[in-house]
Amino acid sequence: MQHYFFDIHWNDETVLDDEGTGHFDDGSALYYGRTLAIRIARCGKGESVRVHVRDDQGRLLSIVTPGSWRPEAPSQVRTRAIIERDRTRQSMMSG
Repeated sequence: MQHYFFDIHWNDETVLDDEGTGHFDDGSALYYGRTLAIRIARCGKGESVRVHVRDDQGRLLSIVTPGSWRPEAPSQVRTRAIIERDRTRQSMMSG
């Protein structure tokens, strides 16, 4: 079994998973990430929920949302990570 982490991004808040959980493969971990996103979305505004799935070495495998039928492609993951990094920098500079 491999170890994966599921960081939850909801509105402007982030909850980092520091414990993680074991899964047999990447596909199983991505499915679990989407299941988490769907369950969280049922509690509020689903369009703002994202789950970042990381492997045991901290590499981002995918960003899953409750509305996506498939995980995002690696290029989409990189683009989203750049956008989120830039937003964080902007908020730190203005605040």
